[in-house]
Amino acid sequence: MTVAGSIRSGIARCAAAGAVVLVLAAPAAAAPLRQDAQFPLPALGLTAVQTFDGRDDVVALVVPVPPGMTPAALRGTLQVAPDAGTGRIDVEVQGRVVGSVEVPPGSATLPVSLPLAGVPVLNGAATVTLHSHLTAMGAGWCAAGGGTLALVDATVDYTGDEAQPGVIADFLPPVLNRLTLYLPATPSADETATALELGTAVVARYANQTVAVELRPLGPGGAIPAEQPGLLERRVVITEADTAGTTLQTAAPGGPVLAVTGRGAELRTQARLITSNMAWIAADTDAVAGSLAPAPQLAPDSVTLRELGVTTLSGTGQGRVRIPIAVDQTRLGRPSGTVRIHLRGNYTPLPDGANGQLTVAVGDSTLDHWPVDGSGGIDRWIDIPDRLLGRFTEVAVVLQVAGEAGCEAAQPATLTLDPESTVESVRRVPPVPGGFEALPQALMPAVQVGLSEGTLADAGRALGLLTGLQRMTLAPLRPELVPLDAALHSDRPAVLIAADGGLPDSLELPLTVIGPSVTVADADGGPAQSVELPGQRLGSLQAAWSGDRMLLVATSTGDPAATDRLLDWLRAEPDRWYGLRGGVLVQTGDREPILLQAPATLPAEQQSDDHTTLLVAGAVLLGIGLIGAVLVLLTRARRGPGRRA
Repeated sequence: MTVAGSIRSGIARCAAAGAVVLVLAAPAAAAPLRQDAQFPLPALGLTAVQTFDGRDDVVALVVPVPPGMTPAALRGTLQVAPDAGTGRIDVEVQGRVVGSVEVPPGSATLPVSLPLAGVPVLNGAATVTLHSHLTAMGAGWCAAGGGTLALVDATVDYTGDEAQPGVIADFLPPVLNRLTLYLPATPSADETATALELGTAVVARYANQTVAVELRPLGPGGAIPAEQPGLLERRVVITEADTAGTTLQTAAPGGPVLAVTGRGAELRTQARLITSNMAWIAADTDAVAGSLAPAPQLAPDSVTLRELGVTTLSGTGQGRVRIPIAVDQTRLGRPSGTVRIHLRGNYTPLPDGANGQLTVAVGDSTLDHWPVDGSGGIDRWIDIPDRLLGRFTEVAVVLQVAGEAGCEAAQPATLTLDPESTVESVRRVPPVPGGFEALPQALMPAVQVGLSEGTLADAGRALGLLTGLQRMTLAPLRPELVPLDAALHSDRPAVLIAADGGLPDSLELPLTVIGPSVTVADADGGPAQSVELPGQRLGSLQAAWSGDRMLLVATSTGDPAATDRLLDWLRAEPDRWYGLRGGVLVQTGDREPILLQAPATLPAEQQSDDHTTLLVAGAVLLGIGLIGAVLVLLTRARRGPGRRA
């Protein structure tokens, strides 16, 4: 059965712009799929490590609960700081203790299971508070300025059957593992554009979860997929048809499938219903969306700490209190420079005879410091030099109290920052930092996508890049599919897919292949570095600033398989995006991709130990004979005609 043939013939057309018309039909009952499940905290959108500071601290968790399932336990390993003492962690719900685990003396690591059974579930989530209570081991024990307990490798156990959706409003669950999009084997441009927009929008909706998005072909004749979905997987079929609408196929082979149909811009409009604020009203199996065009989001010159997503704005401790502020260029919505923070807040005035200091720093670089006074107020402008800015920059505000002999005699001090403190910035071009670290902010708010072939394979490559970029930001990317030639000659940021290397010689990229010669540009205008590689085929991903816009280009020296291996490597572990430095990632043979452009040294706040497979400094590109010093960040360099890798 084709998707078009399975849509109900009675779908009403929307007459009023902006309206969503629902076609009333008897919805099928939600069907169970799987029994019991276990998810690590990051898969639920929760922080991987939950830290408890001092002797008495609380950690609030909002645990999403899939339909038909209930949380049973929070399990993990408790890491206990030396001399932390003894005590317990209580699980509290609305002030009531529903369970506890003991922290025995002398513990370093301790497997724990915190009960969650019976916790009320409201609006698809269970809210619990973990409350730590520790008793000092002796006089002088102090837990200022650091964590005493940390819950690591934690998972949430669920019991019950996952309920499959019976109406459109329930199609997207609180937790989503995978979204599978089905297109015809030879998709039209509108079908591809709809898949790119929908896949990116779903990843943005589940911004803190690790949702996998996959593109697959429909069967012969546009047949609906017959395989059963996996645990917390949702399937969407996108096809052009004369009738526009969104239909939940509850009787489809293998389980429910959402069918999206229409022509031209209407097709994208129907897909937008799935992630829009209007989806909740579609308590049926059929709906037709009216005008649901996404509103443009222009980056403001000033945002508050609240708007920047900074939630921890107060702390209490003896001797030292530290509050981190994450300045996220992806939340600022553009490549930013001249960043200033109007820091406002207050702190506990110190008693007579005590003194202290407030310090604002990025890593080891102090931005400002001043002595505390009796007012207890903070109202100060802090400038962040461009050289210290990364995609994410942690600015630490520290209250340090001097002259305290020990915690037993010390008076606790509290530091609080005003959530309405503002962060000002200007658009910085070219971006600092450049290359991969300028992504995704340099592609915001809208990015053009150009495909050399326009095939299903090209669509999958573009979808993999866009969803990888989207996972790094809470701000939604807006992909716009255009012909490759239009993307090449535009002045807007673009993602270009040319897996076979079919790009014009006029396109300036940091990596150039001319015959057997591979050349990488130098950032400071010095001589480019090159090597002869007869017969070698390369795949590459390159981030380049061209004119007044950012380009992200996936290409090769005529070997699409090399491009695919590189993109598959990124897709396998999405966190690898965070470790990319410089502007050139190269794939050759069956080896892991290697960075050819990277800074020789990185600021401490930008360094990462989590991506050891990436080239950071002074490395060897094994297997192709390219040996030399690490190349630095991209600048445009003049070069002759040749193929782009």
